[in-house]
Amino acid sequence: MKTRVHVNLSVSDIERSVQFYSLLFGSQPTKVRDDYANFRLDEPGLHLALVKSPAHAGGDSSARHFGIELFENPELNDWRNRLQKAGVPLKIEEQVTCCYAVGNKFWAQDPDGNDWEFWIRSAEADAMHGNAAEACCTPEAAAVAVEASKAKDEAPCCTPKTAGKSGCC
Repeated sequence: MKTRVHVNLSVSDIERSVQFYSLLFGSQPTKVRDDYANFRLDEPGLHLALVKSPAHAGGDSSARHFGIELFENPELNDWRNRLQKAGVPLKIEEQVTCCYAVGNKFWAQDPDGNDWEFWIRSAEADAMHGNAAEACCTPEAAAVAVEASKAKDEAPCCTPKTAGKSGCC
């Protein structure tokens, strides 16, 4: 049975969001209007609808994390390499423990702050998280993550602005 998951997101700017999601999914939208756009994708099986609603863009922080699980490292690398070549900022995590699993992943954030996680699970884990300060974005971990990322000259996934909205789970 073929299925397609439907996700509806409120966005502040249709054009910026269409540009981001075109890069993210490597596909142009199926339909575009002044206040609406959608992507009907077979891989991944997703119908993503973008509705212009500046007052609601970003919405509830607990619903700002979406993900695509991949099953082979070459698939994950293909997605990551394509997005890096397109200039999409990514947060890359290698062999992190999250949600009782160990895996490689990367994160991309849309213009309204919605986080998209792409991952492959390499093993099961006995803990929800590895080092909690590194694995999850809490307000306490944000300052540590910002300082650590400066030393590595990369953008942190966890910042005071994204605390509680990104990281894992």
